[in-house]
Amino acid sequence: MQLTRRDFLKDMAFAAAVVGLPSWTTELDETPPMDMMSLATSSYPWQWTPSADIGQGNPIITTLNRISFGPRPGDFERVQAMGVDAYIDEQLYPEKIDDSALEQKIAQIYPTLAISAADLFKNYPQPTQDANGKDIPSSQSNRPQQVILELQEATVMRALFSQCQLQEILVAFWSNHFSIFIGKNADKWLKTVDDREVIRKHAFGKFGDLLLASASSPAMLVYLDNVLNVKGVPNENYAREIMELHSLGVNGGYTQKDVAELARAFTGWGVTTPKRVADVLMDYAGAGFFQFDAKKHDDGAKRILGIDLAKGGGIDDARKIIDVLAHHPSTAKFISTKLVRWFVSDNPPAALVDRATQTFSKTDGDIRAVLATILHSDDFENSFAQKIKKPFELVVSALRAVDAQLDDTHAIALAIRAMGQGLFMHLTPDGYPDDGVAWINPSTLLARWNYALILGANKVPRGKIDLQAAMKKSNVRTISDAVDFWTNSLLHRSIPAKDRQKLIDALGASANVPIDATRLSALVALILASPHFQYR
Repeated sequence: MQLTRRDFLKDMAFAAAVVGLPSWTTELDETPPMDMMSLATSSYPWQWTPSADIGQGNPIITTLNRISFGPRPGDFERVQAMGVDAYIDEQLYPEKIDDSALEQKIAQIYPTLAISAADLFKNYPQPTQDANGKDIPSSQSNRPQQVILELQEATVMRALFSQCQLQEILVAFWSNHFSIFIGKNADKWLKTVDDREVIRKHAFGKFGDLLLASASSPAMLVYLDNVLNVKGVPNENYAREIMELHSLGVNGGYTQKDVAELARAFTGWGVTTPKRVADVLMDYAGAGFFQFDAKKHDDGAKRILGIDLAKGGGIDDARKIIDVLAHHPSTAKFISTKLVRWFVSDNPPAALVDRATQTFSKTDGDIRAVLATILHSDDFENSFAQKIKKPFELVVSALRAVDAQLDDTHAIALAIRAMGQGLFMHLTPDGYPDDGVAWINPSTLLARWNYALILGANKVPRGKIDLQAAMKKSNVRTISDAVDFWTNSLLHRSIPAKDRQKLIDALGASANVPIDATRLSALVALILASPHFQYR
């Protein structure tokens, strides 16, 4: 029987009631406080410190977990054969990797990804309402919600199946850095264009180009209210965030006076909107594009970050400061620190941050060069167990690990949202946190365990996970055989002997008993739910 999406979500909510899983997983490495066992939602973070006996890492699996969404079957062996450095260099140049088959499939399944903002406005309008204010029934597929769903689901599809894995990891980084809540006003339509024309287009390029593209992005201008920023009534939201969150950092050397003056420089930066041509007709041609309105711009003299802007600068007022921000020493360190934290450790090594910062400055903010400095470092190679998988990373890495085949990623996107990291759904512009303690708390841990149970039971909607087929070539017969096979297949390393024995004990039979389908499902779920798999 085909599992429905509703059943899938019910399973996500209640699968923890299965006897054995929560108690078993909380005994691995260290036991959390008693309130961790509550089913109640809580934001109290559990300070998860890696145990000394978590086991030893391998640079190959560390690399695959950091610059990809985890290995699929065969990936470990491929990187082992070609070498870690060669794999990193391959992934640094995604334009040389043939990913056309996946992109053709995505184009067929998710047509909104390639459509202009004007056509998205036109073809996926807000529902019309009757005299009582109720939505008039219409197809769900021609509403803005469909645009949002397609971007979310395509993002999951690319993370799962793209050959350009570092590109997808980096897109996730920049999407979070230049975070936009997709549910705000016109961003229901505009974020799709931002993803295509800003984030993906400039992910490996010069940071200055990316910063300017983001500043000119209709989605960003709407999200941070710069469309409301006009002469005489300045709105400081975007001016503050481009310095605090996008470039200099909170301690980057700017003042409130700089924020106010930069807001003046950004007056008149807005977005073209649809025009009403009759009571019931709209002209969408040209809507959703960047627009500079000189009439709304404050053209007076300004002083920002010690830079004097003469009267009459027009659109170049803000452009000059964007260039200053892109080349500022504080920006070089701020961006380099965030990249090191994302790829290496929650506690970025100071020496590596300094080297990445130097590369940033010497190469005019060349993102690819900064990444090469980070990924070819000893700090990166030796950073096993220094990152925890965020929900997006956990969900996708588990699917990749069991070689899941999916025709639809809608339920997967919902599972990620249920764990607290809905794609493009963060309300505030600071983006989702990138440290382990933010994601290891009672509610999120419960969702992680539940998800592992669902995968082990092959209960993903419109998906297939064939655990038996994976073992056929390896002559797996007993519980002991299966524990060793799946530990190696899912973790690509050995685990402490005490944890190996816990796996056997949790299955309720001796090591030499033949492995059956029920115990096989439980075994895979137990490994995926364990702290060993939670490390990125």
